[in-house]
Amino acid sequence: MTSAKTRQYPAVDAMKFVCAFLVIVVHTYPFYEVWPDLGFVTSNILGRIVIPFFFISAGYFMQIGRCHKDENYFRSYIKRLIKLYLIWSVIYIPFGMHKLGSMMEISGALWLAALPIALFNIGTYFHLWYMSALIFAMVFCHLFLKKFSMKALLILGGVLFLFGLIETYHGLIANEILLQSVNTYFLLMFTTRNGLFFGVLFVALGMALADQNRVEAIRHPFAKAAAAFGLLVVEAFTVRHFHWALDYNMYLMTVPFILYWFAGLLRTRLDWKLDFKTLRESSTVIYFCHAMFLELGEILLGSLYLTNGAVRFCFVFPLTMIMTAIIRKWLPFLK
Repeated sequence: MTSAKTRQYPAVDAMKFVCAFLVIVVHTYPFYEVWPDLGFVTSNILGRIVIPFFFISAGYFMQIGRCHKDENYFRSYIKRLIKLYLIWSVIYIPFGMHKLGSMMEISGALWLAALPIALFNIGTYFHLWYMSALIFAMVFCHLFLKKFSMKALLILGGVLFLFGLIETYHGLIANEILLQSVNTYFLLMFTTRNGLFFGVLFVALGMALADQNRVEAIRHPFAKAAAAFGLLVVEAFTVRHFHWALDYNMYLMTVPFILYWFAGLLRTRLDWKLDFKTLRESSTVIYFCHAMFLELGEILLGSLYLTNGAVRFCFVFPLTMIMTAIIRKWLPFLK
């Protein structure tokens, strides 16, 4: 039997590529103008499984590395993530300045003050929040497990995630004092979509699946994932119908869906004649580089770009794929 250390996971690699494609769909929302319900499904349901999938995948493979490689694996893994995050953060500073400058006037002193806040919270451009969240969640889980059990980590992650759901279920808060406290939090931190409230649970779930080969203990994972996804759709449309959400980043039913879907993919063997390593590497590059074309499209095409989702997608997607090929071939330090 192939060990977890050397085993390949082609279905996971393929799903990462699909998720990278969905990120572009989320950020260009190509269907909203012509079919709002389809736009909602693609951007605020399908698109919202992307980050949890990346989190759980990172947690799983990091735990595999910790168990099967030397003690310095975690440290080298985090150093690589930080290096990649900082490089792309520097690249996106002018794009972030253009985006923020188009919305408000900011003095030079405020730019300098905003930079460390951006690096540790939302990123120098909006999509880079994921990297700071991932790094935080990975370090948090690693340090927590030095003192406490995996069960305790999962419980804590669940509690934190439930708190994070206040962004989705904000409209249900009836207590005035609690509502004021929650709104103060959002005024200061903008969102619960971060490493603490969003990332810890999914990274912990990935690590738990890697422990003692728990993947094999889950029976009929795809059937369970299908049931959870059905409930996820119901949840999302319910939240939309009653206007509860400040944003649609987090859903309760994302948790069982991602858990069972990821477990099923880990057990799936694909005989397709595809270079799955290329898909895996490309997914990372697509995520990082697509946002520059979001900004360039607005600059170059103006109102046509801003008012037409199909134009946005048709501008961003091909240029992203071209840039991805360039980076993979000639700029490997960016992947």
